[in-house]
Amino acid sequence: MTASPTQRSWFAIRTKPRQEIVARDQLKNQGFDVYLPLVNTRITHARKVSWQPRSFFSGYLFMHLSKEQQQWTTIRSTIGVLAPVSFGDFYPPVPDAAINMLQSHHDEKGYINVAARYPASPFKAGDAVRLHDSSLDGLEGIFLEMRGQDRALVLLNWMQKAMRVETRTDKLSIVK
Repeated sequence: MTASPTQRSWFAIRTKPRQEIVARDQLKNQGFDVYLPLVNTRITHARKVSWQPRSFFSGYLFMHLSKEQQQWTTIRSTIGVLAPVSFGDFYPPVPDAAINMLQSHHDEKGYINVAARYPASPFKAGDAVRLHDSSLDGLEGIFLEMRGQDRALVLLNWMQKAMRVETRTDKLSIVK
């Protein structure tokens, strides 16, 4: 007999480095209710760009457990898991509201949508832009991506070298 959701609590579980997905799958195979918040991350390697799921909280996942399911030795010995978060013999529960808030920010693909926190960018990736920054005034480049609420990453071709520069968006304009 499984416990009703109101009789269960969320617990944070530490995982081995970059083993969050392995740990999640192993715990699910054992019948546990596991939540691993993921974010779709842009990865650039050897001039190739790909998008890969990464843990929103690097090194952690969450388990929804009843009192009877709190088999800490079993959980600790699962492939990919280091240990439940604990303070001595106390395993602090994570508030349901925190998990609900995370789950409410998922996009249609199941990833946490962090871009929604920022206003829409006036630029699109690949736009030709001109910098109006005191030290780089008048230089032209290619807009790559937003870096926070009011920062942008721009690729400049300066002195026959590609150079990435982060600048404020109010210091950029579209080249016509």
